[in-house]
Amino acid sequence: MGYEKFYWDQIKARVKRINEQFSEPEGLSFLRLVVNLITGEEYSEIDEYIVEGPGDLGADAIYFLTDDEEKRFKLFIIQTKYNKSACENGEYNQNIPEEVINKFRNLWDFFFSSNSDTGVNDEVIAKKEEYENLINEGYILDEVIFISANLGIGPAENVKAVLERWLNNNPFKDKIKYKHLGLKEIYEKINELETPFLTENIQLYGSYFEFSTPDVKGLVSSIDGNELVRLYEKHKDKLFQLNVRYYLGENKINKKIIESASNPVVRDKFWFLNNGITIICDEYEKITITSENLKLKLENFQIVNGTQTTRCIYEAYKKTGNVDGIKVLVKILKAGKDLAEKITESTNSQNPVNSRDLRSNDNIQRLLERSLLDRGYYYQRKRNQYIDKPQNKVIDNLLFAQIYYSFYLGKPHEARNQRAKLFGDDSVYSQIFTSELEPEKIIFLHLLYRKILDLLRNLKKASDLRIPKDVIDRSKLFILHALKVYFRERGYNLNAKEFFTNLKFIEQINHEILTKILSIIHVEVDSMIEEDNSLNKVKVFQRKDLTERIENKIIELVKKGEL
Repeated sequence: MGYEKFYWDQIKARVKRINEQFSEPEGLSFLRLVVNLITGEEYSEIDEYIVEGPGDLGADAIYFLTDDEEKRFKLFIIQTKYNKSACENGEYNQNIPEEVINKFRNLWDFFFSSNSDTGVNDEVIAKKEEYENLINEGYILDEVIFISANLGIGPAENVKAVLERWLNNNPFKDKIKYKHLGLKEIYEKINELETPFLTENIQLYGSYFEFSTPDVKGLVSSIDGNELVRLYEKHKDKLFQLNVRYYLGENKINKKIIESASNPVVRDKFWFLNNGITIICDEYEKITITSENLKLKLENFQIVNGTQTTRCIYEAYKKTGNVDGIKVLVKILKAGKDLAEKITESTNSQNPVNSRDLRSNDNIQRLLERSLLDRGYYYQRKRNQYIDKPQNKVIDNLLFAQIYYSFYLGKPHEARNQRAKLFGDDSVYSQIFTSELEPEKIIFLHLLYRKILDLLRNLKKASDLRIPKDVIDRSKLFILHALKVYFRERGYNLNAKEFFTNLKFIEQINHEILTKILSIIHVEVDSMIEEDNSLNKVKVFQRKDLTERIENKIIELVKKGEL
């Protein structure tokens, strides 16, 4: 007996919830859901990655995952089909047609050959410009990942054969990956994010050692690689929901781990070469009372350090069919919530950790979360932490940092293009997350930004609007800065509580004001490109002088009484 209807009901409910928020075609809401599951980006921020429409070459969304420290990136090209009518009729076996693979081939040729952009829409062309800018800045492309998603079961065998022939004939096949998310896979990804705590019996290997204090107890032993494979096959990424990061893919370090785990000659050295894994739980109970090869029952457990190790062993298992001989050091700790968070942060050292993730347990972050919860908002310290809550009440800390840096500190060009420094640079982080940062100010900026997004979506639907979609999508943070200048020049004290607790200032922002600001941005972008033919839109939106030119124009118009 299959559970396809249950999977479909759960996905449909989430698509409906997204659709109610954005008032758009359901297929677009499904695309938002899929992109969120793949990238972790907020639903409201996904507009910038959407390229679907006439001339899209078959792509619905294009996303760049960049590692600014290593100067490397991955390119995700996503194609979705919300085959709702088939599911409503009880048909859950829809295949991905061959034309989807052909579209991926066309997109590959467009990005990586000298193909003409005739007939290609502005959004896809802008993504190619973004790719070329990354290359010109010295970023190395690690992978191109083509993802198809529907409410069915993926490509049929003959379509898989077409894909295989294309890959085998492509000299860069090692850089190309294809993944499919069907009805079951999409449900499982949603479920992974929403049910983080697990209870499970696990088998340890060899001897063990225990240590305890009044508020924590711990056990150190080893675990067999096959036991880790079993746990991952059963629970997937639910194992790692409290970790400060997710699987980083086959980066430089992980490739070495996979090579070690795949090589039978060195597998017996794995225990010595690897840092091991750390598990936290509410309680552990000994099922067998022996001096070694202990069996434990873990209640509400998570792997808080060891995502990369566990996934790399699993990848080695997929490649070789077994991981016999691999043993991994394991530390199991029974700890309360606050201590568990400190353990999570302090034990992550084998791979570089995203700076936003490392800051997630800072006192200021936890304090803001509690303060905003008292006011009916969910302050999200970690990716998808509150995915099950009403999204209009969720305030993501990375997005908030971008908004604050743009509005109050006047640097939208950096907030947009250098997100890593908002949490990675101590001087920048301390300017945003000060001890004086009031929850009401956070709520004000959240509501102001949502008002801007709502107006922008309505503007994009206007048939007479002559501003390109890619300019609109790139302008969000610059609009915030422009509004700060607008309010300031009209004599308001932006740091006064009377300002940011008064919603009338948000109500002032209307279609007319936003259209004028967008027009200013559009004119300045075009002027800068005209003045310097080495620039394109991507480069212009990275520049400080765009911010300055917008500010000067706003000041001029306010003084003239035209804004």
